[in-house]
Amino acid sequence: MDGPAVAIIDRVTLGSDIVEGWLGRLRAEYAPGAERRGMRLAGTWWSYVGPGTIEVTVRWDVPDVRSFWAMRRAAGADPTVAAWWAATDAVATERHRSICSAS
Repeated sequence: MDGPAVAIIDRVTLGSDIVEGWLGRLRAEYAPGAERRGMRLAGTWWSYVGPGTIEVTVRWDVPDVRSFWAMRRAAGADPTVAAWWAATDAVATERHRSICSAS
């Protein structure tokens, strides 16, 4: 199999006026901690979903299922993770996370 064993897909719907700022904060504030927890930022994509509304898709990769669960434990112990997502929820109209892994 090529690629990671586990991909984490975050989809966040935001007003178009705040997308660039949110992505900048994602890269500057959230991504460094995510990398310490074993996640790799694989890419970001934008989709226009309505007037003034954009869905941002963020893909994170982790090497295997064991690493995924280790990352989850570390995230649960880090209050900055919950604070980051609470701040995102305050400005997002929708947010979804999907976890994908090879069978």
